[in-house]
Amino acid sequence: MPTHSKFFALALIGLAALILYLDWTGDRRSGPLLSDLRTLPIQSQGKPGTAGNLLGIEARLLPADYQDAQRLHLRFATYLDQARKEGLLNERTLVVLPEHVGTGLFAVDEKPEVQQARTLRDAMQWMALSNPWGYLRALLDHQGRDRRTEAVLKIKADQMARDYQTVFGGLAKTYGVTLVAGSIVLPEPRLTDGRLVAGSGPLRQVSLTFSRDGTPLGPLQYKEQLSRYERRYSEAPADAQNTLIQTPAGRLAVRIGCDGDRRALEADAELLVITGAGKALPPPCSNDQAATPDVPTLRVSTFELPWNLVGSPRRPTRHPRGEPVRITNLWLPEP
Repeated sequence: MPTHSKFFALALIGLAALILYLDWTGDRRSGPLLSDLRTLPIQSQGKPGTAGNLLGIEARLLPADYQDAQRLHLRFATYLDQARKEGLLNERTLVVLPEHVGTGLFAVDEKPEVQQARTLRDAMQWMALSNPWGYLRALLDHQGRDRRTEAVLKIKADQMARDYQTVFGGLAKTYGVTLVAGSIVLPEPRLTDGRLVAGSGPLRQVSLTFSRDGTPLGPLQYKEQLSRYERRYSEAPADAQNTLIQTPAGRLAVRIGCDGDRRALEADAELLVITGAGKALPPPCSNDQAATPDVPTLRVSTFELPWNLVGSPRRPTRHPRGEPVRITNLWLPEP
């Protein structure tokens, strides 16, 4: 076969392979994965009254919960339905969700290989393969040591911010409660005209609280004490000033992870909620802890995060047997 014919044949094969690859990247169909919507009895403390209550939802989150935004909404709506039936939701209820509950939104509407990945590293590799152009552009702007995770979170940032507000703002409005929506990792996030918007620059871990009408309540709350794995792809802000949030139940201080143990509580705070990844997940908080607060306090962890989001990117998530959810209610004392 003449040389030019060989080159022509190779070019045709390469073109066919490229067409097949581009078709594969555009196919986002995914069969349904199983979530766990079982409910368990709610653990309640204190005496019911008119001062309000803190309701913490600690869930074993699964990749199935992040197939699409509606699946994540359904997961938490199931538990809020249970709480409403038991008379635990009112205009002064503060619902608190786990840390990183919004970070897994990077997998929404992605290929099944992403949701079925056992480790964060594998999930990010599949994300890179299925989003090649955006991934390559984001790599040029990397600032952390884990370039792959940073690039993926940046290319999905706009959609993640929209889904985060849609899901958790929607839950707050549907159930008429104030909702502390766990946390999410976004590049330089900000609030613009009542909308959570991703910017450009380093990734930050933030939490947003939504009012009873579904709109953001107060400023973004930043995490300052990052784990060693979180520091591989994100940064703590140098000058963030977390402020109290005025809620129907009182002035609320929100802490993320170890910030709850290391940062002193504001003198005029009336309530404290700590949304943390859990004692079984790294890093352990240091012994250099702030004084024990003398205000009503609720800690909310998560039993499990898909893809080992806050652990080693090379290690699969552990799947210990146990309860799928724990809901804790704390009635606030009457003034």
